[in-house]
Amino acid sequence: MAKRHSWWEGAVIYQLIPRSFADGNGDGIGDIQGLVNRLSYLRWLGVEAIWLTPIYPSPLQDGGYDITDFKNIHPELGDLSSFHRLLTSAHAKGLKIILDLVLNHTSHLHPWFQRARWAPKGSPERDVYVWSDDTTRYSDAPVLFRNFESSNWEWDEVAKQYYFHRFLRHQPDLNYENPWVQEQMLEVVDFWLNRGVDGFRLDAVPFLFEAEGSRCEGLPETHAFLKKVRKRIDQNGRDVLLLAEAIQPVEEASPYLVSDELHGAFNFVLTAHLFAAVASGNVQKLRFCLDEAQKSVPGCRWALPLRNHDELWLGDGHLVAEDVIQTIRTGLHQSNGHWLNRGINRRLAPLLNGDPRSNRLLHGLLYSLPGMPCLYYGDELGMGDWPGLRDRDPNRTPMAWTSARNGGFSTAPEPLLVLPAITAPGYDYRVLNVEVQKQLPASLLNWHRRMLTCRRHLSALRNGDFEILESTHPSVIVYLRSSENMTVLVAANFSAAGASLSLNLNRWKGARAREVLWGCEYPVANEDWFIYLPSYGFNWWLIGEVDE
Repeated sequence: MAKRHSWWEGAVIYQLIPRSFADGNGDGIGDIQGLVNRLSYLRWLGVEAIWLTPIYPSPLQDGGYDITDFKNIHPELGDLSSFHRLLTSAHAKGLKIILDLVLNHTSHLHPWFQRARWAPKGSPERDVYVWSDDTTRYSDAPVLFRNFESSNWEWDEVAKQYYFHRFLRHQPDLNYENPWVQEQMLEVVDFWLNRGVDGFRLDAVPFLFEAEGSRCEGLPETHAFLKKVRKRIDQNGRDVLLLAEAIQPVEEASPYLVSDELHGAFNFVLTAHLFAAVASGNVQKLRFCLDEAQKSVPGCRWALPLRNHDELWLGDGHLVAEDVIQTIRTGLHQSNGHWLNRGINRRLAPLLNGDPRSNRLLHGLLYSLPGMPCLYYGDELGMGDWPGLRDRDPNRTPMAWTSARNGGFSTAPEPLLVLPAITAPGYDYRVLNVEVQKQLPASLLNWHRRMLTCRRHLSALRNGDFEILESTHPSVIVYLRSSENMTVLVAANFSAAGASLSLNLNRWKGARAREVLWGCEYPVANEDWFIYLPSYGFNWWLIGEVDE
């Protein structure tokens, strides 16, 4: 009997910012109704799940990650009724909805914090957050937003104490040592589960608890609470994804993926190594990274992003080695001069100098690796960004739908737009948009659709086993994806020059070999199987296919 797979195993996740995706009421701000109107596009594209950045009430000082009410919808986006329509419409089209859930902190305008700062020291209300009279506590915890904050502590004039914040000063950390806080956040999970969401992307999960003498990341108490979240999910009885944002090395992120904790976690180390391989043309460290990730947590439990709403996070030598960071900084186009906090503040296409070859190469890897590929809205078009906007807003500009005003994002006058539409040369919305690319068979958009169709129909790519093969070329990575009845061979060239090499396919000697994307027949597999890959070229082959 075939193994039953959860819906998220091998699923392609499409991340979008509702405020920047589609405006349904003409006020210049994307909203839930606008997203409902565009669900047919996402179905056509071939993604399987939609990850929404926070949709909760918020003063929007940090893109909605500063929340004032966990159980409601920001009025600019809609209300709970419109969210119900979104869920119903998405499910009718076979699409899943994943919510961003911020466990670590709230906005300083949240009623909990306002009560805490006015309450006496030691009171239950004050104890909802982390307070201190001494700013040397937790001194080993690094400041994450070093361009904006010099300390993890902020003085509150009303409370006459300092409060702890691992993120921005207007985002005070909740005190998870307090059982009341834990129960309140579990009730938030229940609230959205009961409304039918299909998954949660858990923001900043390593930072829930603090301890002296540590980085205050991934402590045992944090894992214990996440097990409680998983228990609530399991009690619900539906197949709901718990996906961790843990910007940590593989050995530190993998403990979240034990059987009774979370289902998946983002592999940001792999993201860095993919960019480093493109920048250097060498795949040795990428091979090691892929092998380490699969040995640590085999199967389809890693989420695989290239870019997202944040900077390309590289850290300070903790996430990846310093030489990898320098390779990316010096080898990727326009990476220097766009350094924000601990990463690079550019979208994918500008980082790759608008080169569709390396763009296809990286996505071709993502779509053929084990895990959950994550596609950031607009990257299927090769959208650009808007350098110079505030904070991480350069990556969050409106989706380009048509050549009409504002790229078809909104009918509002341009000054009312949530962010300006892209007009930079090479990325102008009047040329680079969904409507135009749909009509061009060779466009990047149609290429993505074709790749996602292949992935959906090839069980080996979706949830098959993974094995790295030996490659005699320093710029070429070769691996297998295999299921019970299918073997797919993948080879990718990270060099700007063409690459030729021979592969030992002796174990399939005499078997049929056929190229996947175009159906071309290749010589039968043998001990000395020769292939050529053009500049930034890659290919997928079916090995041992049997005609029915």
